[in-house]
Amino acid sequence: MGRELRRKEAKRSGKNVKEVQKLNKKKTITKRELVIIIVAIILLFVLTYLFTGIFATKDIKWFSKNNKDEETTNSIKNRILANDSLKQMDDEYYVYYYDSTKEDSEITTVVDDLDGTVYRADLHDDFNSNFVGEPSGIVDTIDNLKVSDPTVIKVSSEKIIAFYSGEEIKTLLK
Repeated sequence: MGRELRRKEAKRSGKNVKEVQKLNKKKTITKRELVIIIVAIILLFVLTYLFTGIFATKDIKWFSKNNKDEETTNSIKNRILANDSLKQMDDEYYVYYYDSTKEDSEITTVVDDLDGTVYRADLHDDFNSNFVGEPSGIVDTIDNLKVSDPTVIKVSSEKIIAFYSGEEIKTLLK
């Protein structure tokens, strides 16, 4: 019932209108209602967290059938953009440029067995497309670097000290 209707009803029945309005305003929440509201809010937050974790960010993997995700995560470690090839924290490391759509398993095995840290730059990624071209070899700045699929460079103190392209990569471990 609306405020005006309550006022008219109180007037008809001979009650004090102000008293009726004060009684309606003083309605308090019981302990049971307060607990229900708090539980509903907590439940809403938990459900929101689960839905975003499962569907949006995919951090929660309840529905995966096998451990393919772990294998993929291990093979993607140390993935960088080609533009950051000379900016890594290690003193000496390798950068492996490859095309993920046509990766050579022999060369990948050789690269995985290299001593030291190996960073991977996927040439199939659009952010790395400006580095694809006729191999330029050892260059002074990253802007001049052009590589073909596959290429490995050895970097020391933010300078390229070795450049291996194509089948030359297989000779790295020999």
